[in-house]
Amino acid sequence: MIQALMLSAAAGLSTGLGGLIVWFLRRPSARVMSFSLGFAGGVMTTVSLSDLLPQAVTMYAQTMSRAKAGFCTASLCGMGMLVAWLLGRLLPERADAGNADEQRVYRTAFVTAACVLAHNLPEGVLTLFTSYADPRLGMMLTAAVALHNIPEGIAVAVPVYCASHSRLRAAGYAFLSGAAEPAGALAAFFLLRGLLTPLFLNGLIALIAGVMLWVSAAELFPAGVLCKESGAAACGISAGVLVMSIGICLV
Repeated sequence: MIQALMLSAAAGLSTGLGGLIVWFLRRPSARVMSFSLGFAGGVMTTVSLSDLLPQAVTMYAQTMSRAKAGFCTASLCGMGMLVAWLLGRLLPERADAGNADEQRVYRTAFVTAACVLAHNLPEGVLTLFTSYADPRLGMMLTAAVALHNIPEGIAVAVPVYCASHSRLRAAGYAFLSGAAEPAGALAAFFLLRGLLTPLFLNGLIALIAGVMLWVSAAELFPAGVLCKESGAAACGISAGVLVMSIGICLV
């Protein structure tokens, strides 16, 4: 059990490792802000469309027809989008932000961190359970998840840094998002072990993919363009898609 928890922690904390990039950045400009928001959106869109949703369809297809698997996955993805929209309506603006654009960027950075944290919870459960059942397979899964989580840490930390101008806060958000992986996995293992079936976790992954897609389309991409550096935002989107695609291909 200790080894399984350590592997889950290593996978999760690689998100914080990606967040350390903020210590190498200068004071954020509008161009850096646009690029970082676009990058975060590119990462989240790619991991949803190229990894989470195909994984969900494949898992469901083991117990039902391919058409039903696709319908279930699409339905859960749509539910995730609806949840993201409802949460976005409830999320308050930051009171001390200077203007509407700064409020939008801060809000978007917070939502991005929350999405990655939510994504890490079921991922941590899968890593812990796999490592507990088969340590060798668990080590391979840990390496794969760690490669995924590094660009996700960048996607969390840079927008937070641009919004708050605090490197410590940005790195802290990234590490907090990663720490949710082993903490949530450990709690789930002891409290919800009987309920956490592979199909349930698979549905949760599809739901979170919908949340991430909505946040990318409704928060990250528009906020990047609002910074009046649409070219930098487009470059950030392209870089996020490229980096995340490479990470997915490597594992």
